[in-house]
Amino acid sequence: MNPQIRREVPGPRSREIWGREQEHMTSGLDGCTLLAPIAFERGEGSILWDVDGNSYIDCAAGVLTNSTGHCHPKVVGALQEQAGKLWHVHNFPTVNRYELCDLLAARFPPGVDVFAFYSGGTETVEAGLRAAVSYTKRYEIIAFHHAYHGRSLGSRSVAMWWGAGFGPVASNVIRSPFAYCYRCPFGLTYPACDLRCAEYLQESIQFNSWGSVAGILFEPILGAGGVVVPPDGFLQRICEIARAHGAVVLADEILTGIGRTGAFLALEHWGIEPDLVLSGKGLGSGFPVMVLGGKQDIMNQAPFGSAGGASTSFGGNPLAVASALATLQVMDEEDLLAHTRKMGEVLAERFAELKEEHPLIGDVRGLGLLWGIELVKDEQTREPADKEGRALYLECLRRGLKTITPGHLTRFSPPLNIPQPLLEQAVGIYDDALTIVEKQFGYR
Repeated sequence: MNPQIRREVPGPRSREIWGREQEHMTSGLDGCTLLAPIAFERGEGSILWDVDGNSYIDCAAGVLTNSTGHCHPKVVGALQEQAGKLWHVHNFPTVNRYELCDLLAARFPPGVDVFAFYSGGTETVEAGLRAAVSYTKRYEIIAFHHAYHGRSLGSRSVAMWWGAGFGPVASNVIRSPFAYCYRCPFGLTYPACDLRCAEYLQESIQFNSWGSVAGILFEPILGAGGVVVPPDGFLQRICEIARAHGAVVLADEILTGIGRTGAFLALEHWGIEPDLVLSGKGLGSGFPVMVLGGKQDIMNQAPFGSAGGASTSFGGNPLAVASALATLQVMDEEDLLAHTRKMGEVLAERFAELKEEHPLIGDVRGLGLLWGIELVKDEQTREPADKEGRALYLECLRRGLKTITPGHLTRFSPPLNIPQPLLEQAVGIYDDALTIVEKQFGYR
């Protein structure tokens, strides 16, 4: 792979396939796809190849799903073996689902040892909300600005920016600012702010609640909302406030969990012990498997704990369980948590250098192998550089780097086992692409 060679992206074969698909596929796909509809053909480790023969370092890890990279031999082998035995028996027990539960119970916070499995993040969020309401017999949910929890009615009701054009959302949600220090809604600076955003939650409940708070739902690190890492004390304080109101604490670790930040769950960085944990984007190394874990008294409370209350058609099927077990095995054998922490240190150092060198970079933040680079037109106004970000996304693709989120935020989230030389090569491509775009738009 030569990053100095700029390719035609998407290539002619990709454009041909995309053209055919447009006869039948909806146009409501994600922005990355619509901006550069590349038809990918195969992947190995942290490298992708498209149908035109172009290769890319995958710093999107699918969509933060391929934790062990593309087609890890052990995950492939586990799926192949299971595919020849059994695919689906609905909720009936299988010979290795209990093993997966045991492994997760050992890795989740104390007391979070009862599980329900699902196929997608939105479905898992909905289940978590049902469990909280079922247990407390209350109906209000606390959520945060810039959050993303899914696209169904319940999940988009607790997501700050995913409702426009789809009609009304649920009215039982109390929203409060997240600790987005780079764009503080109060115009303050940490730590002199005394965590005003956390204390504002108390006021939000006081003036908006009918005294029926069932749960508080939060991402330990905002994912799609900007890879926002909260300062120390914020998560601890909002959990204290929630518990003072008798609310269940729900941690949405769908994106941040399964080792993405260098800890198995991001909560470990702050010592948070929730009542319910939602996780799974990387649990199956790209195969759809999600998990809701909770305390026994919550998970078994009627009606959620009654027959059918937590059930779903495909959750925890034998193929999903096989992929999850293989993924956890690879994580242990290859010590991917330690590797992720080390690679996070590499990225922290390199991105700090890029921030000093590039006028387009306003802020850099992240942990482990979850990083966000926020692009701004002006350091003082912090106006988002969306057009420049889209040009940067395309320039990276032309040079052999696939990131995620075209616009003013670049997300760097490669597989957890990406080799260090390949990661450094990816940063080098990003550096070169930034320089080209800054010249193109007159920043240099």
